[in-house]
Amino acid sequence: MHELIERELYEALEYARSVDQEQGKHILIQFEIDQPMFSQTLFNIFPSIIGDQSGEEKYQHLAQFFADLCFDVLCVYQKAFGKMPKFEDNTSWMESQAMLLDKELAPLLNSSHVSEKIAKKMREDFFKPKEGEFIQTGLVQFLNESIDDFAKESAEDYHESMLDLTKTMLFVVVRMFNNLYTPVKK
Repeated sequence: MHELIERELYEALEYARSVDQEQGKHILIQFEIDQPMFSQTLFNIFPSIIGDQSGEEKYQHLAQFFADLCFDVLCVYQKAFGKMPKFEDNTSWMESQAMLLDKELAPLLNSSHVSEKIAKKMREDFFKPKEGEFIQTGLVQFLNESIDDFAKESAEDYHESMLDLTKTMLFVVVRMFNNLYTPVKK
């Protein structure tokens, strides 16, 4: 596993965008077979967090766009790093990811109860690579720009906090794919 350089990322994104509907269905079905809990998290749980905000239809559109970007990330990792590890290989993987994310996200979500300086430090720490971790900087930047472009092109007026939440969740998605594709050291 390595950080994708510009050309690799471009080719993987080009592949993701060239997938037709039939191929897309096959990719999603295989993903659900290989990683059922991860698939449910990406395409059901995370979008519902975004889409259920204040019951406004515009957030359903943002949730759908988020799911589309998750599909792009799935395709990028498969194109760049090969076949996805199967669920049987590590049945506790998703549990460990949830515990890790809860530990890291909980303080971030409760940052409204601390000073702005401490909240800023908590956000910086969350987005910093952990020991031995690769951050797919180019991919995260592409995803963030995609969210910004979606918001600009939309007739809807999205709250900045919801756009930030969506970007953070996409960062989490990329991080989870990194963790999935990184072999566990024994």
